[in-house]
Amino acid sequence: MLRLFIFIHLILMCLPLQAREFVIGLNERDVYRFKNEQNKWAGIDIELINAIANKTPYTFKYIEMTWPRVLKSVERGEIDIALSTSVTEDREKYALFSNEPFRYSLHMLFVRKSKLKSFKSVSKLSDLINAPVTIGALRGAIYSDAYQHLLNNDAFKSRIAFIDNDKRMPNFVLKGRVDGYIESEIEGKAYLTKNPAFEKEIVPFIYLNKEDNISGKLMFSKKTVSQDTVDIFDVALKEIHESGEYQAIMSKY
Repeated sequence: MLRLFIFIHLILMCLPLQAREFVIGLNERDVYRFKNEQNKWAGIDIELINAIANKTPYTFKYIEMTWPRVLKSVERGEIDIALSTSVTEDREKYALFSNEPFRYSLHMLFVRKSKLKSFKSVSKLSDLINAPVTIGALRGAIYSDAYQHLLNNDAFKSRIAFIDNDKRMPNFVLKGRVDGYIESEIEGKAYLTKNPAFEKEIVPFIYLNKEDNISGKLMFSKKTVSQDTVDIFDVALKEIHESGEYQAIMSKY
C-alpha cells in the first residue's frame, strides 16, 4: 500500500491530472451538510470535500436527494459520489469505496423521556428485540455491523420504523409515531440544542458503536468512476487526516 501511495504521489507531482467535475448526491443533514443563510451548501462534509478539491484538479456539483435515492443513483450512474457511507457486499456490486476514511462517526439511540421506563432493559441494540418500543432509523443506513446483522432478525426489524429523511425523526417522536431513533452523536445532539421542544422531550440514551468509531467512506459509482481515480482521492484523504486538517475541521463543530 505504501508503494501505491508513493507511486500516486509521483504521478500527482509529475503529470497534470485531467480536471473533472463530479456529481455528489446529498441528503441534507444538520452539522454535516446543510444550506446556510446564503443558500450555499455548508457543514463538516462540505468542508471535507472542499479540502479534497484543494488537493486535486476536481470540482464538485451537488444534487439534493433523499438517502435511498442517493444509493439508487450511485447504482445507476446518475451521480458519481456519495459521502460518508458504510461498505456492504450489496453496495460493492455497483460501487467502489475509498480505502481511507472520509469521516468517523459515533451513533446513539435517542429516546423520549416519557418512554425511558420502556428502555430500562436496553443496554445494547439487540436488547431492543424484547423491549416494547418502536425505533426510527434512516432507510438504507448502516449504523454499525451489529445493526446490519440484526436487520436479518425479524423480531428486531419489527421494532424499526424506516424513515426516508432523518431530520424528521425528532418530530416523529413528538407525534408518538416512534419512541426513539438512531442518529449520529454530533447531529443528534445538535437537533436537541437547536429546538427547545426536542430538548425538553428527547434525551441521548446509549451509544451504538462506542468501541468501533465507525469510519464512513467515499462511495463511487462503478459506472462513472475508475479505480485509478479512487486511488487519487485516497491520497488526498490520507493527507487530510495525517496533516491535522481533518481534526481542525471537526473541531469547528
